[in-house]
Amino acid sequence: MINYYFDNTNKMRPYTHQLDGNDDTLAPDNALRIEPEFKEGFHPCEKKGSWVLVEDHRDEIVYDIETKASAKVDYLGSIKEGFTLLEPFKFSKWNGEKWVLDEDEQTTFKIKQNKSLKNSLLNEANENISILQDAIDLDMAENGDEEKLKAWKKYRILLNRINVSDINVIFPDKPQLS
Repeated sequence: MINYYFDNTNKMRPYTHQLDGNDDTLAPDNALRIEPEFKEGFHPCEKKGSWVLVEDHRDEIVYDIETKASAKVDYLGSIKEGFTLLEPFKFSKWNGEKWVLDEDEQTTFKIKQNKSLKNSLLNEANENISILQDAIDLDMAENGDEEKLKAWKKYRILLNRINVSDINVIFPDKPQLS
């Protein structure tokens, strides 16, 4: 005889281990004499004197469908409401069944990127214009500085005309610094 023990402190009452039992005694309160079935992705649990297979996702990663935060499953049973085993991707949102592209989030991100790039390029243009203008104003210009200044000013004008909310915007090429 074998006693198949379960954890009677857990509401799912999962199988824990087995030990030899005595032929002339009853099984303990936390054991059955019926061997549990084992199946991939499930764990045997005692229910009303018999074994039932319960989903087992322990140690799998689930994702919160609101926040996309990940968590490791540490419980038996089906995945809790509000979570999914499907991994989210960048700019995704949950549509009730799966992750789909959130075009608004993607557009907002691209606009922020465009603004940041435009500001960075404008700062670079302003710095070059300022240095070249100082050299010209103080009669310290070298050969070609006036052409460089004109090219940087033209570049700055083109940058200022860029509409950063156009997600397919093409930025002008920087002046050649040769």
